[in-house]
Amino acid sequence: MAADSPSSVPVALSLLLTATFLWVVAGIIIRRRRARPVADGPEGEPYRVYTREYDRVLAATDLPLALYEASPDREKGHVETGDEQWRAQIANAEDIYRGLNDLPSLAGAEAGEFHDAAVLLMVDQSGSMRGEPMAWVAAGVRRLSEELGRCGASVAVAGYTTAGWHGGFARRKWLREGRPRRPGRLCALLHILYQPFDGAGLDDNGWRQMLNPDLLRENVDGEALEWGAHYLNQRRERRRILMVVSDGAPVDDSTLLMNGASYLHRHFLKARDALIEAKEVELLAIGAGYRVAEFYPVSREATSAAELVEAGLEMLRGRVISE
Repeated sequence: MAADSPSSVPVALSLLLTATFLWVVAGIIIRRRRARPVADGPEGEPYRVYTREYDRVLAATDLPLALYEASPDREKGHVETGDEQWRAQIANAEDIYRGLNDLPSLAGAEAGEFHDAAVLLMVDQSGSMRGEPMAWVAAGVRRLSEELGRCGASVAVAGYTTAGWHGGFARRKWLREGRPRRPGRLCALLHILYQPFDGAGLDDNGWRQMLNPDLLRENVDGEALEWGAHYLNQRRERRRILMVVSDGAPVDDSTLLMNGASYLHRHFLKARDALIEAKEVELLAIGAGYRVAEFYPVSREATSAAELVEAGLEMLRGRVISE
């Protein structure tokens, strides 16, 4: 084979450097274009959902396998490869739970106090709940659900999050279809039913699954309220109560980046107001280490499992109007 002429080497090198430079610049431009958030739309902008194809409602018995199949998180390295963190979370929550047997608020409770009430305890399982907050919230919710059942209420326990970080399969569909402008909700929702109505209570499997760190993604609170109200409205009890345990406002990065920073919050307020105005379901909230009074007219803040149990019982008994 003949050797390259001396003059051809600098030319080839120059072309290679130019191509590399252009490739790097194109990558920067594309990343910047993707990362630049859009502005909020007009106040009355309709709420839209890009796709419901990947939304999931799972029972605790479906986890964790169905969780891993519902999103691309595993292939992207966003799933815990071991269960050490999960085991530590369970142990921590069990210690907290065992310390809740002698609360003053439990003394003197009447066995039939809530005999004609259906209560859905719905837990925000967003990433900000990771670690200690999720441990004491899970312990408090378990103890509160048991006490409500003992007092005659029908009780269900659910969690709400998203099926994967950064939009999951829903965002991938949007990318394949050419990235339409202002696509609406751009993530896959995940609701988990840990304890259904008319069940035997929050069993050990449901309890452990609630503490799985891989559930803690993002949160679309407006649609969570709609889902919870729909589930409750199938009940025949005189009182139907949706009690939300949350640590803040709705957040999903993919949705907010492409629709504006207020998009999910506006829909949450609309869903909340519609639920209150309908008067079919009582809406109560407990802020997990966070004041949620600006979001929920009837609410309390709790910073421990004991405070969560006491706040839930006080609101159900009508001893508090707002925080």
